[in-house]
Amino acid sequence: MTFKDRAERSARQADAMRAGEAAAAGLKEALARVGIIVPSPGAGYPVNGTGRGELGGCNAGLATRLAEVLNTAADALPELRATP
Repeated sequence: MTFKDRAERSARQADAMRAGEAAAAGLKEALARVGIIVPSPGAGYPVNGTGRGELGGCNAGLATRLAEVLNTAADALPELRATP
């Protein structure tokens, strides 16, 4: 691998990491709008050049509340539902 290849790969990884950070921040803000505060959102290490957002762990009450909000949204907005 040449220096140029390594530099380009490093730049792609940095871009993916920034994308993961932005995604985690956006998700944190959206969840806060419905009263859900996740304890440790952040960016995960990019996989195959794709950014990742990580929520971190949470207690059962928070997981239940998150499921309730997602189910309510899916009930109200059918276009959000996954297709089998």
